[in-house]
Amino acid sequence: MHEWPLLIFTLLLQGAVGLTLFLTLNLWSGSTPHYSTRLSTERPQLPIFIVCVMAGLGLLASVFHLGYPLNAFNALRHFNSSWLSREIVFASLFLAFAGLGFLASLMKGSLWKGLMPLALLLGLIDVYCMSQIYMHTSVITWMHANTLVMFYGSVAIVGAVVASVLLPLRNSSLARGMMALVVVAVLVRLLTQIPYMSWLSGAGLSDAPTFPHQPLEAFKTTAELRLWGWSLSVVGALAFACGALRSRQVWLYAGGALLLIAEVLLRFAFFSIH
Repeated sequence: MHEWPLLIFTLLLQGAVGLTLFLTLNLWSGSTPHYSTRLSTERPQLPIFIVCVMAGLGLLASVFHLGYPLNAFNALRHFNSSWLSREIVFASLFLAFAGLGFLASLMKGSLWKGLMPLALLLGLIDVYCMSQIYMHTSVITWMHANTLVMFYGSVAIVGAVVASVLLPLRNSSLARGMMALVVVAVLVRLLTQIPYMSWLSGAGLSDAPTFPHQPLEAFKTTAELRLWGWSLSVVGALAFACGALRSRQVWLYAGGALLLIAEVLLRFAFFSIH
């Protein structure tokens, strides 16, 4: 598998967007009378800094996927027609607004509270552009809405796991919301496999050239890897939910570790088909 830079880029960027999502939800939760107001005033520097580090490392990894990294600027020249150009632009804007949010948090002002929702919006748009790149290729296993569901699922799952380490969650509505989002993400992705497999088995592979030339045979070779990924994903989600509901950090962290391993396995299988 020669797509490690893309595996690292997509997971880190989607995780950064997910962490931004939970930072923003943390702000909204902190403004309600049913939630501790200390969360909205607690120093947010570390979580925002981690968002910037994840997004920055992801963008750096993506450069190594290019045949000629010094020509990366040329990828920005076709914003009107290229999903790749849009992805790069929105990823850069996401990182820029997250970086501004970090600087604003260092100044102990409230500006960062307005910047993070903007960064979240840009990040969600970027994940959509990212999914469209693969759905509009000639790789048959990528050309389905399953790709979109997988990518947004990683936003929720990876973001929740990282947020569970960085944000104060004990007995909070945010922890319950995070747990629910992870369980829903895993469930929706599993249910999507049913129409995806049905579509894949009936796809008109003889009507258009696709890569690899024997796509279904190549897809079958990843069956064991995908089975491990889905199994760990389900077990991890259950452990993560148990930890969030009962405030047991051991279960929370163990479930989070299994979920991250599952994400790597499933993304490895995704790119191995090429």
